Amino acid sequence: MRYFLTLSLFLFTNFLSSQELKGSVMTSEPNGHPIPFAHVNFVDLGINILADTNGYWQLNGVNEGVYRIEISAYGYGSALFETELSNVRTTFYLSENHRELDKLIITHHGVLQNQSITAIETLPLKSIHAIPTATLGEALSAIPGVYQTGIGLGVSKPVIRGLSGSSVVTYVNSLRIENQQWGGDHGLPLTSLGIGSVEVIKGPASLLYGADALGGVLYFIDEPYVSQQSRQLSFESKFNTMTMGTSNEAGFKMSTKKIRFNIYGAYDNHADYQLPNKKYVLNSRFNQSAAKVAIGYGKKNWIVNLRYNFYNGRIGLPGHTHELDVTPLTFQTMVQNRGENVPAQAITNHFFAIEQKLLMKRHELHLTIGHTRNGLKEFEEKFFTPDIVLQLNNTLYNAKWRYKFTENIDFFLGSQGMFQQNENNPLAPERLIPNANTSDLGAYTLVTYRKDRWRFQVGARFDNRTIETKDEDFIPAVLKQYRGYNYSAGIARLAKKSSIRLNVSSGFRAPTSSELLSDGIHHGAFRYERGNVALATEKAVQIDFSYAFHFDDLEIIVNPFYNRIRDYIYLSNSGELVEDLPLFEYEQADYAQLYGVDFGFHYHPHEAHWLHVESSLSSVFAEDMSRNPLPLIPQTRLNNQIRIDFDGDRKVQFKNIMVQYLYFFKQNRLGVFETGTADYHLLNLGATLAVNTSKPFIISFGVRNLLNTTYIDHLAGLKQIGIPNPGINFYLGFKVELNHNLKTK
Repeated sequence: MRYFLTLSLFLFTNFLSSQELKGSVMTSEPNGHPIPFAHVNFVDLGINILADTNGYWQLNGVNEGVYRIEISAYGYGSALFETELSNVRTTFYLSENHRELDKLIITHHGVLQNQSITAIETLPLKSIHAIPTATLGEALSAIPGVYQTGIGLGVSKPVIRGLSGSSVVTYVNSLRIENQQWGGDHGLPLTSLGIGSVEVIKGPASLLYGADALGGVLYFIDEPYVSQQSRQLSFESKFNTMTMGTSNEAGFKMSTKKIRFNIYGAYDNHADYQLPNKKYVLNSRFNQSAAKVAIGYGKKNWIVNLRYNFYNGRIGLPGHTHELDVTPLTFQTMVQNRGENVPAQAITNHFFAIEQKLLMKRHELHLTIGHTRNGLKEFEEKFFTPDIVLQLNNTLYNAKWRYKFTENIDFFLGSQGMFQQNENNPLAPERLIPNANTSDLGAYTLVTYRKDRWRFQVGARFDNRTIETKDEDFIPAVLKQYRGYNYSAGIARLAKKSSIRLNVSSGFRAPTSSELLSDGIHHGAFRYERGNVALATEKAVQIDFSYAFHFDDLEIIVNPFYNRIRDYIYLSNSGELVEDLPLFEYEQADYAQLYGVDFGFHYHPHEAHWLHVESSLSSVFAEDMSRNPLPLIPQTRLNNQIRIDFDGDRKVQFKNIMVQYLYFFKQNRLGVFETGTADYHLLNLGATLAVNTSKPFIISFGVRNLLNTTYIDHLAGLKQIGIPNPGINFYLGFKVELNHNLKTK
């Protein structure tokens, strides 16, 4: 930390004067003309500016330097420029563009997705939520290589290429989120409220994101602030028939010359979900509320963002009983209910972060300091007296320095650390894991080089984790220390018509306190769990290759991968019963290998610019050292989608119609005591309608599982008791945005 503070003071001496930056946006054709009302986004500053009718813009109070600027305009291609700006006007050029095939997408690192050496899947949330889902986790499963597991609808956990739980790391902006993710009944700790996009890094990503990310990383990015001197008020409401549930969100954004803020609030309420046989899954109801505040301030080349997220939810845990002789009908009812019931879990999250950026001509310094507080209560038989009460506090920092040696060479130096305290309430009657303190400290370095069409990247990282327990009444005290050394190397050739990427990366994951020391009933997962104090760290090496063709109207991407994990930790069904529940124990194999392919296809013909045809195939296989299949590996999935867009300026106008067809192949590669899963088909329809009045709004409607297919997903938490996934579901949504420009002096 002393190094970063010294560097900050050194760079701060450059804050002697502020400048006026200015530029214009024009067409790239011969004798080009200005592009009116172009959007100018200073990526690093988080500032959006709207050019005037002559394509002219200016930004006051900012120092001269090298900036990354995204410029876009309706009917023209988007472009990302990295250029040195001063008070001399700079002209930027855009080309006309009829299509949306190769969209400009900027990662949170500030580089174009299609020019990144690492294969990063970056998607706006509205694109993966085009046919709305009840939960964020269900929406994420539309991304190639990403699946979901969980219990009912209220608990949804991401699965990336066959790995989940503690092997998948979640970030919200630059803040790492911890929420007892080791548990089978602990889902994503956030909703889609205020989320603008999500980035998925598949496979070991420990180099930049810390230990544990053997499966990958989900990196959620908030919606941007509105353009300077403007404000926006929005409201959105959705209703679905499957749970007779509503989801409601409201937001207010405002931006002045220096201060920007976003404020959001949301409330969801869902009753028991309906099955294809018209019955309801008992106690699958859930309700949740959320709030979010982001405040940004900029002065010269210093930017600070204060962010706070709040979540509170009560989630029913269906399928739990103390009876020994049960059938799927035991958990089904003819009456739909939304009242509070047991068993259930109550979750309260507080996430707070201070993000700071210091930008100079060749230097960037990023520092985030944050704190997360996750409260978990599990109720088994009593409404107001929980059986398990856990409080997880996590304080962390994330620091990164970027230095631009030359126009082609970038050097990164970073450090991350966190201190966790996971404590049981002493008055709670049950404990699954003991009280534990966990501390992480890691540092990394990374160098990137660009030359014409070629990109190169190499990096290294060191991590140290310490786990200490002092709960002698529950289990003997344990003090464990784990160290990991990781590397990453990548090469890419990025041409206009094709791109090739090859990455080799290692990963490190120390066992969690739950894997080491759990010894008790896990009510939400319907099993007795027993830890293994002898577990060693998992070490992974992944080879990731991708080859993409980029034509005018067609894009094809093939992405095979191979991930080998030494000392692989897994939860195994012992075949025994403890307290009338199946006993699951944490075990370790010498190695496991996970391999497969993600395939993508997108066709958008010039002659029919209103048509989009997309298809993706995701497949993963996993086996141990004896080539025996590993349990809980997702089915191969085929996702086909056709979207038709409509142009026009009528008062009531269709915007688009979408048809989605999903096919899940049967899963017959099974682990010990695991049952197979039949193949199944799903058909979804969706449409959006624009009502162009003085205050325009959008109406969305459609249906999921149109054919009312009866199916059970292989990763479904209720599969073991034979409860199917939801049946047919009609939905209706409404969204309005009111924009207003503030007066300027």
